Amino acid sequence: MTLVNKNPFLFGPGPVKRIPQGAFTQYGRMPPLQGFSLAAAQGVALALTVSFAYKTFFGDPQVKQIENYYRENPPR
Repeated sequence: MTLVNKNPFLFGPGPVKRIPQGAFTQYGRMPPLQGFSLAAAQGVALALTVSFAYKTFFGDPQVKQIENYYRENPPR
């Protein structure tokens, strides 16, 4: 059985040329380290933004519970 190269984009003879398609193509079209670094940096930035917004709008539930406890049971 002989392998027949029907798609040169997937099976060489040179470097594999897989062009990413979908929602996150901007990372796949970059060199590997640059794409990974950009994805990681954007993920960290998004996580910090969302956590800051959550903390600002909803507050910290554990701190609220502690404050409510001491409001109901003041120290003697």
